[in-house]
Amino acid sequence: MEFPDLLQTQKKLTDIFCYEEEISADDVKVIASPYRICPLGAHIDHQGGPVLGMTINACTLMAFHPSDDSFIKLRSKNYPGKVKFDLRNIPESTGSFWGIYPRAAALALQEKYVVTRGVVGLLDGMLPGCGLSSSASVLLAYLHAFAAANSIELKPWDFVHLTRRAENKYIGLHNGILDQASIVFGRCGHMLHIDTKREKVTQLPDRLGERHYRVLVAYSGYSRELTTSGYNTRVDECRSAALQLSRMAASTPAQVLSDVDQDVFFRYGHRLEPHIGRRAKHFFNETQRVHAGLAAWDKGLIEEFGRLMSESCKSSIEQYECGVQAIYDLQQIVNAADGVLGSRFMGGGFGGCVVGFVKSSHAPVVVADIQASYRKLHPEVAAQAAVYLAQSDDGVRFL
Repeated sequence: MEFPDLLQTQKKLTDIFCYEEEISADDVKVIASPYRICPLGAHIDHQGGPVLGMTINACTLMAFHPSDDSFIKLRSKNYPGKVKFDLRNIPESTGSFWGIYPRAAALALQEKYVVTRGVVGLLDGMLPGCGLSSSASVLLAYLHAFAAANSIELKPWDFVHLTRRAENKYIGLHNGILDQASIVFGRCGHMLHIDTKREKVTQLPDRLGERHYRVLVAYSGYSRELTTSGYNTRVDECRSAALQLSRMAASTPAQVLSDVDQDVFFRYGHRLEPHIGRRAKHFFNETQRVHAGLAAWDKGLIEEFGRLMSESCKSSIEQYECGVQAIYDLQQIVNAADGVLGSRFMGGGFGGCVVGFVKSSHAPVVVADIQASYRKLHPEVAAQAAVYLAQSDDGVRFL
């Protein structure tokens, strides 16, 4: 199936919000903050590695209007309860698990700017907690709303840095800039090459388009919480590998693996603890896959690009050692489907989605087959699991 039509979903959300707040649609602003996929470059952005990202036509929508006081007042169509707090005295807890995100956005913004005017908002996520960076998506929605309400002008990279600050400091996720940069710089009909070390983004046109392939998103039915999964542990292990390798080479202590020359790993990698060595091996091999993927994408070699995706997923399982059985099962089902060119799981791999590229001619049948096979294997999540056909879309924006 396809994701819901954006404009229709926007209208429904706006109508509900206007009815509840008893205001005119002219007084409402709506932000669309898309989800992203990462076909290549998994688990290396936090080490300064290169990544490929694409925003898709599934997103977080936020309808809001500035309030007359300093209070943030929010409701979500996805989660129960309300979030309310005073910008003049932001509490340690908002009393709701999803309230950590607006709180983090407000605190990060207040580090550099005067943020005193609140907002009233209603949110709707098309597939939250699915491994498609819905957390970065909603944070960017909040940051855009809070900045607009307080007449704060921010540049694209400001939003990237503020979102990462919110996640690193106030949520406790030790991530890089893949998610934020993809969502900020996303462009319909393009893949993004993100040099996370130099903070440079290149938009690469899609030379084939939907006539040749579709993006398939298969949701496992299991959401993931990265701060309580093994995500941060893997980041620490990569940093440990960088520091140990630089010391073995008698060079300046390295904080991340992108500061270590690949030849140093080839020379000294065998001296690392086995699991630390596997993390480093994934980094250097995945970096090479990104470069190979860039060449394939530029030439329109979608079959080769898909093969690299599947190879990347294998490395995530065997070298980076992340994932859960349901995700492994789903990826194998997707990859075995007729017409699928390649696939890998998204996010930290501790639940969430599998994304694949499938031949357009096979797409409708493949969706039904994958969904039926997975639901049969995992009936416990049959009601939640779903398979979608997606397309590229623009980055975060006001509608």
